[in-house]
Formats: sequence, C-alpha cells, structure tokens
Amino acid sequence: MTLDTAVIPCGGLGRRLRPITNWVPKEMLPVGLKPALYWALDEAASAGLLRVILVVTPHKPVIEAAARQYQGPLELEFVTQTAFRGLGDAILSVRDALAGSPFLLLQPDQLFDGPNPTAAVLAAHRASRRTTIALVEIGPVEAARTGAFGRAMTRAQDGGLRVESLEARGSSLGRFAVEGDPVLAPTGRVAYTSDVFSDFDAVAASVPPGAEIDDRPVLQRLAARGALEGVVVPARLFDLGVPEGYRDAVSRWPARVA
Repeated sequence: MTLDTAVIPCGGLGRRLRPITNWVPKEMLPVGLKPALYWALDEAASAGLLRVILVVTPHKPVIEAAARQYQGPLELEFVTQTAFRGLGDAILSVRDALAGSPFLLLQPDQLFDGPNPTAAVLAAHRASRRTTIALVEIGPVEAARTGAFGRAMTRAQDGGLRVESLEARGSSLGRFAVEGDPVLAPTGRVAYTSDVFSDFDAVAASVPPGAEIDDRPVLQRLAARGALEGVVVPARLFDLGVPEGYRDAVSRWPARVA
C-alpha cells in the first residue's frame, strides 16, 4: 500500500517548556507568525502526503480548533488520546484509523531548516520497503540546544544506511551529550511499515499498567533484527521541545509582517 498518511501526535505535556506550556500547548507556540503545528502540516503537504491524522487530547482543545482552520491541501482526521501515556500509546491509538496502511510519524515539536526531511524519509522508505527514520548530525554546538535523543549506530548496506542500534533516550530534562566529532541522532520523522503494530503491542505488554509507552523500544527491536533504515538529512534541526531550541527557532524565523 502507498504511504500517503502522516500521524502527528499532539497529546504531550510539554514538561520541558513549563511554565509557558501550562497555558499554551507547545504545538501552538508561534514561530515566524504561525504555530509549530502549521509548520508540521506544511511539511507533510510539501512532501506530497495527502492525509494527516492528528492525535489530540480534550485537555488541549485549541489544537483541534486551530487545525480545522488550516488552509493547506490535506485531509485532516482527529483521534482522541484521553490520557497521555507516551508516544507509543499515541501511535497505538490510530491503528483503526490507519486500517492496515503504512504511515509517517511527524512530531510537531521538531522543526527543520533546509530540504524537507519528510520527503527524504519517504524516498528512502519507498526504496527499501523498511521502516525508515531521519537522522541528523549533532555536534557540541547543536547538543546544547537539543534534547537527549540518544545516538544511532549505522552501517552502509545494500545501497542504503542500516540502523544497527539506538541508544535509549536520556532524561527529559537533559541535553544531548557530545564531545568531539558529531554523532548521528534519530529524529521524529519515521516512516513505519504497516506490520509495525505487532511490535508496539509487544512493547505495550512489557510495561506496567498505566505506565507510558515509548516508541524508542519499538525502533530498537526493529534495529536489532535488521529492519530499520536510516537516512541522514542535511536540514538543521530545531528542537522546539526545549527552551534553547525554541529560542533559536524564533531567532531564525522572527515574527515579521510582510
């Protein structure tokens, strides 16, 4: 089946940006006179995707209201995540809406300056037919304004880039630790194959009742069995989920009226 759908999770709590996210969801924080959510929607549309499923929460009604005002060429659907139990739980919540089709995870708190990373991931996914993740180079300068994503270990294979392993994420309050040469880090742009829900189910079954379900263990499972491709994107990453990253994004795209 053709991958034409993005999943944009909007149920996160924005802990790292408090106290501002006590009043304004991070997806609605403005960058260059439009909310972060619109940047994500524009990226999906520019990459040629046709449909977006937004995972929303009743605790942040402004997100659905704003999305319904979006003017781009996308078919929007909404799935409710009643309580935030992690990114993996958000993905599990869209299983029925996807109806067995592949999808692209697009996290709206990561913004890129440069070639469209979603387009690059889609191209690599179509070539390999494997789950494919966008990777960025993180050096000491970038590390100071990037959350603790963890490293990706890769090797060239079959004309592509096989991800052999992924480190666990660090503390939500931490920053990426890099000394010396840049390293590769996974980002929130992942093209998933349609059969990935068996891995999400296995990870969900392994956590205590009520605990958050992360997507990183799923990606680690895929890497361990040689089923995870990577594509290095040259675009600069702005991690809007941390104060330093959001500050830099606002500096890069200042609010100006044409």
